[in-house]
Amino acid sequence: MKTLLEREYRKLVTDPLDAISQQTGDSPYQVFSDWIDLALASFSGDEDAYQKPLTRYAIDGRNEDTVRELATQLANALGGLVLAMEQTNEDVLGGVYEHYGLTSSHFAQYFTPGAVSRAMAAMNLPDGDDLRDATAEDPLVIGDISGCGSGRLIVDTANHLREIAPEAPAVFLGYDKDPICAKMAVLNFVLNDFTGYVLLGDALKLEAHRVWFVSVAQLARGDHPVKALDADGRDRVLARFFGVPLDDGATEPSVDDDATVDDVDDEADVESGDGDDERVTEPPTAHATSVESVLDVALDGENTAQVGFDEFA
Repeated sequence: MKTLLEREYRKLVTDPLDAISQQTGDSPYQVFSDWIDLALASFSGDEDAYQKPLTRYAIDGRNEDTVRELATQLANALGGLVLAMEQTNEDVLGGVYEHYGLTSSHFAQYFTPGAVSRAMAAMNLPDGDDLRDATAEDPLVIGDISGCGSGRLIVDTANHLREIAPEAPAVFLGYDKDPICAKMAVLNFVLNDFTGYVLLGDALKLEAHRVWFVSVAQLARGDHPVKALDADGRDRVLARFFGVPLDDGATEPSVDDDATVDDVDDEADVESGDGDDERVTEPPTAHATSVESVLDVALDGENTAQVGFDEFA
C-alpha cells in the first residue's frame, strides 16, 4: 500500500500524534484511535467520550499539566488536519491512516487511490436530467455503501458535483463495518460540509450498529454538527434509503439503546476482522425513496449547504 499524501501536509497531523506516542508509549494505532474518538466527541458534544482517553492518561500516573499538554497535541493534530485539507483539497484523513498502515498491521484497510477515486467520481455522477430534476423535496442521494473507508470517494464525488451543479440538493451516505473508518467518514462529512448519514455496520446484511446524522447547518440552531441517532432513527434511515421494512412490532434492536460506544465498537471490530479489504466502490446515485410522511425531507433548495435538512429534529 502506498500513500500519496505529501509529507509536508501529512506531518501537520502526524507530528503531534507521534509526539503523543513517544511521550506515552502508546502505539500509533492507539493514539490515532484516541484522536478520532476525541474529534468525533467534540463535534457531537459527547463529553464522556471526550474525557475517556484523557482520564486514562491521568490514571497512568501523569499529572494535570502533562494531561493538558497531551490534550493540546490532540487539538493541534485536528487543527493540522483542517489546514492540510484547505491546502490540498484532498482526503488528508485517509492519507494519514494509510501512512500509519505502512508500518502497522492494525491499520488493515486499503482505500481507493486518489486518482482512481477522482476518476470514478467524474464517471458516476447522474446525468444532466437527474441533476436538473433534483429538488429540496427529492434530493440526490449520493453514497459509498459497500465500504466507504474514510469517505474519500464521497468527498471526490461531492467536489465534482459542486463544480458542475453547485445548486443541486444532495444527501450523502457512507456505510462501513470498521468503527475507525466509519468515524473517519463522519469527520470528513463535517469538515467538508456534507449533509447526510454515516452507518456503522454490515451493508451486505443491511445492519447498522450506529448511525450518525451530520449537518453543519445544525450549528446555526445551537446544536452540534453530529448527532448519533437512537434505534428508531437508525431504523428509519435503513427504511428510507435501503428499503428495510419498518417493524411495528417493537422488536429488540441489534444493539441496546443504552450500550456504550465502546460496546458498539467492540462488536463491530469482531465482525470486521483484521483482513485486508480492497475498497474500490462505485457511489450509487439516486433520488431518495419515500417512506412515511414522518421522514419528510426539508432541504433548503436555495442553499447548497442544505440548511434545514434534519428529518429527525
